[in-house]
Amino acid sequence: MTADPVARAVLRRLAELRPPDDPLHAFATTVLTGEATLRAAATHPAFTEALQATLEATLEAALHEAALHEAALHDDRHRTVAGRGEARG
Repeated sequence: MTADPVARAVLRRLAELRPPDDPLHAFATTVLTGEATLRAAATHPAFTEALQATLEATLEAALHEAALHEAALHDDRHRTVAGRGEARG
């Protein structure tokens, strides 16, 4: 078990959201029940692949979201500049 209340809350939520046959559910319940420490569970081969895949998917989604945000900012800037040109003409 971990003494960090934020880590415990995240693990509880992970256990609630993931189906029982999901490796991340098993990871969370392993730590919450005290069967293993957070560090031991995170380095256990049974869980490292699932944690890595989740991290990669999360980073990919964040990068995609950032790219969409950047494109929207670019479009807004372009409209603002174009609008200024039309007002002058």
